[in-house]
Amino acid sequence: MVNRISRRGVLGVGAAGATALGLAACGGGDAEVAEAPPEESEELSGSVVMWTYPLADSATEEWYQPYIDSFREKFPNVEVQVVQQGWASREEQLTTSISGGNAPDVVYFNPDFVPRFASEELLVNLDDLREDWDTFVPSALEAMTYEGSLYSAPILMQASPTFVNQRIMDEIGMEAPTTWEEMRTVGEAAKAAGYYLTEYSGIATLNHNYYMYLWQAGGEVLNEDMTAAAFNSPEGLEALEFIKEMVDNGWMPTEPISVEQTFEQTALAQGQTAYTLGMNVNTVRDVLEDDITVVPPMSHREQVAIGSVGALSIFNTTESPEAAAAWVHHLTEPDFVEDVCSTFTYYSPRTDVTGLHADDPAVAEFEQYLDVVNAGIIHAQAREIIDTMKPTIQEVLLQGLDPQQALDTMESAVNDLLSRGA
Repeated sequence: MVNRISRRGVLGVGAAGATALGLAACGGGDAEVAEAPPEESEELSGSVVMWTYPLADSATEEWYQPYIDSFREKFPNVEVQVVQQGWASREEQLTTSISGGNAPDVVYFNPDFVPRFASEELLVNLDDLREDWDTFVPSALEAMTYEGSLYSAPILMQASPTFVNQRIMDEIGMEAPTTWEEMRTVGEAAKAAGYYLTEYSGIATLNHNYYMYLWQAGGEVLNEDMTAAAFNSPEGLEALEFIKEMVDNGWMPTEPISVEQTFEQTALAQGQTAYTLGMNVNTVRDVLEDDITVVPPMSHREQVAIGSVGALSIFNTTESPEAAAAWVHHLTEPDFVEDVCSTFTYYSPRTDVTGLHADDPAVAEFEQYLDVVNAGIIHAQAREIIDTMKPTIQEVLLQGLDPQQALDTMESAVNDLLSRGA
């Protein structure tokens, strides 16, 4: 067998990892760093099972078959099976499969999954898998990097375009806002005309609301070494006070701050919202009858856009590490990236695969902003941090809690969470 995994150290689940996720590594587990595979090989053998998830309503397991076929032309003695799982309870399903010794070899991950599994030493390092990582969008690689190492290979980028309801903007006779000050001006005009400026979902991830304003203000969620909260800062206060200002002035509806709504129920879908910080335009166009106009991402001190990355990781429990590395390498080649991104309306994480949506100006317009996408903090407790902060922010927006008091409370709670570890 061709050895394509360099052994830089023993990679297994220690006591801390087993305690945190209840996992025990089964099989494999002694390979840390994947290396680039040969262009083709009859020596390479093994079996690879990849778990993926519906990338769109039309995405099926069968869609991957041409790439399985082209892979097997290069590596005829490697068997590949693609299994499409449901989005619900992803983490629980994965941890159960690992502890039960039935984990997939390769799995589709979003950024928040990488630190949770990499911190448990369950993922293979992909730094050396490709020699052309420099042709990938830096923000895509950064989103899948944990403690300086790449653990998931990007195949697509999600960027949620910023846009306005053009009918409302025409009615109030204003240009689309691109700064906080312009948002204030549009907010007053929209309210006077019977509309909202924008919306704030208190149920959604903070990556799509408070964090966005925090980053635009120049602040950070955690300190540089990720050991303590950093949002209790002048920037964090300015961001929270700005959101509260929009709520207090009636520029935002209050219901979605505490109530989960289907998209059809939202003010945006009902043509009542002038500006949107970022959302999938296809979702909007399927429901909203008004025209939308895509505009640059919002800026204050920094320009930041909502987005995420889809990528492929290799569990170190795999019994076919070289074959798994070859498969992931195959799916990060330009032809697959172009196909998956153009077919399912994503952006390419490769700088040599661009212009995929020229026939859809609204989608194509936002491609230039991929490098200001912030997919969230890369920390094993990222979701717990969000869950800790959300209720207190809701108190500020709905119950009048003082923003500085809220930041103090959240800082203490987050630091306590961090001190306990994952």
